[in-house]
Amino acid sequence: MAGITFSTAQRDAAKHLKEFYGIDVNDPEQLAKMEINVRNYRKRVERSFNKQNVLYKAGTYINSSLFNGNQRIDFLFTDWKPDKQKNVVKAKEVANRCFLLAKKMFAEPQKALLSGKPGVGKTSLAMAMLNALCKKNLTVMTVSTLELARLMQKRIENKDVQDKLDYLQNLMETVDVLLLDDFGTEGSMKNESKSVRQDLQEYLFRIANSRIDLNRNEVVNSTIITTNCSTKDLETMYNPKLISRLLPHSSDNIVDFTGLEDLRV
Repeated sequence: MAGITFSTAQRDAAKHLKEFYGIDVNDPEQLAKMEINVRNYRKRVERSFNKQNVLYKAGTYINSSLFNGNQRIDFLFTDWKPDKQKNVVKAKEVANRCFLLAKKMFAEPQKALLSGKPGVGKTSLAMAMLNALCKKNLTVMTVSTLELARLMQKRIENKDVQDKLDYLQNLMETVDVLLLDDFGTEGSMKNESKSVRQDLQEYLFRIANSRIDLNRNEVVNSTIITTNCSTKDLETMYNPKLISRLLPHSSDNIVDFTGLEDLRV
């Protein structure tokens, strides 16, 4: 430290460190220890900030979700009770496949399809997948396509709804894992398939495009779809190009709930 001139403020700071913290800045060992403590403190602050940022982002996506009838569903894999179904083996199989799909999604982005008649637990297990992935610090979001269609209808007379749709589109394009719930219900409410309104198709097409890399032909962000409809019915309602972008092409990523009973009260 010889030959170095300190200002009055620096000398006061050195005196303060020695009096309050027992650190003598003239002692190289103590000074080195102080520098390590400062670095560690900065790392703790940075980790805390990053954690808060992750929690904020996660909350933004979850709180912006659109649920059927505005009724939020919360479900874990441990909530699944196979013995409620007559076909217990099938009930265990679909839960296990959804669990494994969630693990695959954590490793790398995937497209997944859960199909079957109403009330068999597709949405419940899809929510269990989201909860499992959320615990792994992936952002998740649920969007009922029926509620989305209703928003599309309202936007004609309400500009605020269009602003909400624009906001939702940005979230749906960027969220790590997007659940499109009851996909196809918006076009088959009377047990007959009909083409879905064009503006909704274009809206979903933009979202689907953003979640895949067309040049590399790979999934960028995961998408889970639950539906009561067959792929053939969906292609009647929607442009086949959209269906091709949204639905998985590997049977490993398709969970068929056929054989399970409707358990809704």
